[in-house]
Amino acid sequence: MEEELRRKAEVLTKLAVTEWGAVDISASLKHLQEALKLYRKLGDLANVAMMHVWLARVLVAAPIGSGGERKALEHAEAALAILEPGPDTPDKAFLYQLISRLHLLKDEPATSLTWAQKAMGIFEKLGIFMGTSIGTAQARIGEVDKGIEYQENNWQPTLEGGNALAITFCADDIILTHTMVRNIPRALEWGERVLPEITPVGDLGLRLINRTLALTYTLSGQISRAKEAWQIAESVESKISETGLLEHSAAGGFFYFRLGEWDKAQETLKWALSAHEGRDNFAAANACSFTLGSLNLEQGNYPEAEKSMLRSLEICQKGGNVISELWVLPVLAELYLKMGKPDKAAEYVDRGFDLMKPDQNWYGLPAPVYLARGMLAAARKDWTTAAESFDKAIQINRQYQLPWDEARTLYERGLMYLARGRKGDREKAHEDLDEALAIFQKVGAKKDVEKVLRKKEMLRA
Repeated sequence: MEEELRRKAEVLTKLAVTEWGAVDISASLKHLQEALKLYRKLGDLANVAMMHVWLARVLVAAPIGSGGERKALEHAEAALAILEPGPDTPDKAFLYQLISRLHLLKDEPATSLTWAQKAMGIFEKLGIFMGTSIGTAQARIGEVDKGIEYQENNWQPTLEGGNALAITFCADDIILTHTMVRNIPRALEWGERVLPEITPVGDLGLRLINRTLALTYTLSGQISRAKEAWQIAESVESKISETGLLEHSAAGGFFYFRLGEWDKAQETLKWALSAHEGRDNFAAANACSFTLGSLNLEQGNYPEAEKSMLRSLEICQKGGNVISELWVLPVLAELYLKMGKPDKAAEYVDRGFDLMKPDQNWYGLPAPVYLARGMLAAARKDWTTAAESFDKAIQINRQYQLPWDEARTLYERGLMYLARGRKGDREKAHEDLDEALAIFQKVGAKKDVEKVLRKKEMLRA
């Protein structure tokens, strides 16, 4: 009887792993849960732990209502309760790394780093090469260059290891980190490098990488390429529609927001935010809240913008995500400036500069903070600080190939010249507005084009 149960459990496990590889998530979950019950009945704690580990992995990709990061972490912790007291083994190290990854999804990079370092300690002790989330977590807590160095050094050994899932996550982490620090040239370079390696991996890799590249191309102003990447991801998603992960991505909402398709952006982001909050995927929820807040700010819906941006800030600060916080702070400063609260705006500008320690490279991240400082200084009629801040933001945006952000800063500098009203300032303002308009037209930013044209029409009146 016992032998029969064990054979059945082994068959169910093999079947579940095969179904996971075929992205048949529901079937995989069903068979893993059945195997877990059998191993519990047998008192086989080692395999009970492994079933918990597998369930944690699969639940991250499970459909809404049947999975999510919260349930995945519960299973990982159940496995930890079994494996933690025992000797240091590869299984324990893999579990530590899985827990690290789950805390990244919860947007808790500081906690993630601790678990990844524990995993690395065991891997090194056992003489096993295995990439961990150390680099991604380090970058997100603000140790940017250390994190990037770790990630990039992992690429070739991971590629040679041949594990499709590891290759996919390693590649995506590298591109996403460069994108999040607004180092667009490097992100695009890595995109070109990894795509030939990802294509043979299959649908999961294509979906994940193209979703990230859609964000990278949007920031770079390459809208046709962003649209192409998004369509590839959507096409792959239609084949494996059970998971429904793509439609919950903030990248799509950000793409539509920058294009000026505001209704579509809002619909996408509200649905995505609800889905991710319900799963405890706070990294994705954070991105959705930030983009939704930015959209509401542009629409002049300040109460909703404030609600979304403060929620995003709360997630960043709770988990120690410095990189995301540096996206949020300048938008909050702009919001409070437009709400007539310059002192509150100044607090967020100061916080942004305090986070960017001078002994580290922050790539394109300072540009929005300089933009916010320029807007604040212009509102206070501190023309020297305003001009210097706008000039610095424009220089950084050009260096890191961020044309929409450059155009946005040119527009604000043009408004500053108009408000200052010195000799020659009106001509300078027209030059900045014309240059901003040309860039907005090139990157397909319809709402921004309309805004600049309205301002130019007012100046002619």
